[in-house]
Amino acid sequence: MRITNDQLRIMRKLSRSYFGEDAKLWLFGSRVDDEKKGGDYDFLIETSLTSPDEIISRKIDMITQLQSSGPFEDEKIDIIVKRQQSSFEMPIYHIAKQEGVQI
Repeated sequence: MRITNDQLRIMRKLSRSYFGEDAKLWLFGSRVDDEKKGGDYDFLIETSLTSPDEIISRKIDMITQLQSSGPFEDEKIDIIVKRQQSSFEMPIYHIAKQEGVQI
């Protein structure tokens, strides 16, 4: 994985802070492959939160905080949030879990 220990620590902390202690977190995309170079940071977060408005607001706040932190400053970060109790499944959820790494 091409992510630093500081970045991992911050992502774990903020995902739990914004999306609950039971939030699950995956890194997926090109950053999982050690052979590739560059690329944005793609994350999937599963949360027990149910309000779409609350989820969107928290996602925006989290990305803002991440991009102002030293380890993620000026980095492109994509976060997909899935409600744990939702039966709605997008293909990207499956891809993130199958090809990604739970962190």
